[in-house]
Amino acid sequence: MPVRKMTRIALLSAILYIAKVVLEFIPNVELISFLTIIYTLVFGTEALLIVTVFNMFELVQWGFGVWWISYLYVWPLLVLATIFIKRMLAMGGFGKEEFALWAVVSGSFGLLFGFLFAIAYLPVNPAYALSYWLSGLLWDVWHGISNFVIMLFIGKPVYLVLNKMAV
Repeated sequence: MPVRKMTRIALLSAILYIAKVVLEFIPNVELISFLTIIYTLVFGTEALLIVTVFNMFELVQWGFGVWWISYLYVWPLLVLATIFIKRMLAMGGFGKEEFALWAVVSGSFGLLFGFLFAIAYLPVNPAYALSYWLSGLLWDVWHGISNFVIMLFIGKPVYLVLNKMAV
C-alpha cells in the first residue's frame, strides 16, 4: 500500500475518532455518520479501511464489549450502503452530489442506529436486544434528526473541500 494512502487512512480515521470524542458530551449528535458518508463518496471502498482503523481506536480507548461488535458491522454497513446508493444514483443519471438525498440517508441511518446496534445483543439475550432498541427509540429519533441537519447544511461544502484534497 502506498505511503500516501496509508497516511490518508490514518489521518481520516483520527479525524473520525477526534470528532467522536469532541461531541461525546451531546447525546446522539455525532459526525461519524456524516464523515463516513463523505469519505465513502470521495474515496469509495477505502472508507472501509478508515472505519476499521477508527474501530481499533475505539477498542483501545474503551476496551472490548458487545457494543464494539456492533461497531464492527454498523460503520462498514454505512459504507456499503453509501456505495450502493451512489451506484444507483449513477445508473439513474444523478450525480453523487445530491446532498438532500444524502441528508435523508444520514438521517435514516441515525434513526436505525439503535436497531442495528441491538443486533449484536441478539445472541446474548433476544429480549434484552428488543428492550434495548425500544428504550432508545427517542434517542434514535434525535440521532436521525441531527444526522439529517448536519448533512443538509455542511455535507456539500465538506465534500467539495475533501474532493479537492483527494486529487
